[in-house]
Amino acid sequence: MKGVVDLVAERLADPERIAAVASRDDNRDPVYDAVMWGPLTLANGLPGTALLHGELARTDEARRRVVHRHLASAGRAVATVPSRGLFSGPAALLAAAQTCAGPEGHYRSLRKRLAAWVAEDQSERLRIFRAHARENGPGVDWAAYDLINGVSGTTRLLLDSAADPAETGPAVEAALAESLRHLVDVTAPVRADGHQVPGWWVPAGLQISVRDRETYPRGDFNLGMAHGIAGPLAVLSTAYATGHGTPDLRDAIHRVADWLLSWTLNDDAGPYWPARAGWDEELAPHRPRRLFTRTAWCYGTPGVAAALFRAGTALERPDWCSAAVDALRTALRRDESEWAIEGPTICHGYAGLLRVVARIADATGDPELRAGRRRLTAEVLALVDESAPFAFRHLMRFPAVARSPVPHRAVDTAGMLEGAAGVALALLPVSDGPLPWDRTLGLA
Repeated sequence: MKGVVDLVAERLADPERIAAVASRDDNRDPVYDAVMWGPLTLANGLPGTALLHGELARTDEARRRVVHRHLASAGRAVATVPSRGLFSGPAALLAAAQTCAGPEGHYRSLRKRLAAWVAEDQSERLRIFRAHARENGPGVDWAAYDLINGVSGTTRLLLDSAADPAETGPAVEAALAESLRHLVDVTAPVRADGHQVPGWWVPAGLQISVRDRETYPRGDFNLGMAHGIAGPLAVLSTAYATGHGTPDLRDAIHRVADWLLSWTLNDDAGPYWPARAGWDEELAPHRPRRLFTRTAWCYGTPGVAAALFRAGTALERPDWCSAAVDALRTALRRDESEWAIEGPTICHGYAGLLRVVARIADATGDPELRAGRRRLTAEVLALVDESAPFAFRHLMRFPAVARSPVPHRAVDTAGMLEGAAGVALALLPVSDGPLPWDRTLGLA
């Protein structure tokens, strides 16, 4: 395993080589027809690769020079990349710098500047969301709360900035307090079309694609960790556990946890959580037996289980933790053909599932989850491709309209969420050291 991690780290050592490979014109996402490269993203850019080198530098100081190169190269793109939450723009660089700072506290001036920027940007985003709510009534889009591009991801960064003397200040503390209030408010029920529904309802007009508007003509409720309410639950639980607990915040955690538990569905194998639920399904007198799901970090049982486990730990609710562990065990027992995960990477591949299982196995010592971690580690290692520029490739599914003779395109992606760096990171032991990399996934 160490040999594979070292191989990936070697292939991802040179930022210029990474950019040259990943930005090739033929290295494209088949859905959006965009090259698989964004220099200032955690998903497929240099902040994501910096996380890998930063984690390795904890035990190998010689790797610190590589960390500097990645952060410096990413920093040169700050002025050209707009903010898109935690995973793209200056916030992504802050996330990387915070983790790469290590116990020695490197990059103080950089982190100070970026924390101030994130705080200012967050406050402006919250102002826009409030104005939209006043003008348009109930209903939010993903950016109002999600982990990838939305408020909860950047709130997670602000929690760490507020706790660090090198980063904190009145603007950071004010933005954090305002962000937590906002997320609490998002969990409060709203009245829409004569019904009381959860406040994270995304109406049809705010869906991100034509396909989603057609699939959810009256809007939907997203359960996932990446773009659903599991992400805010994980962040609010971390806030509660780190001294920001208030009665309102505790009530918000209860509302979300109880709602997620109400959406525990059961098939022949046992309990699972769906990816999303439509308006009619939420309001129906009985939950449906079957809805689409994945066994992935982004959507489905693993992400929801991780968030519920964090909530149960923070609020001392062993029943929530037990529900999470039971569903995760059941997921591992299902036939893999039903997992709907693709390739080795984090988002909807084996590495994301591995990291969730590893986190909860480490916290509980559960023998079945430990066995699952060993099995998933072997599956990830079996997917290494030494002929690939970064040693692992990311699988992108072609849309149905493409009529492709193969279901996927294998692309060369470098970063954490969708790339080889994330696969290598998932193979590392679980660390609760200073600001571990997987806090950006809602796992710490």
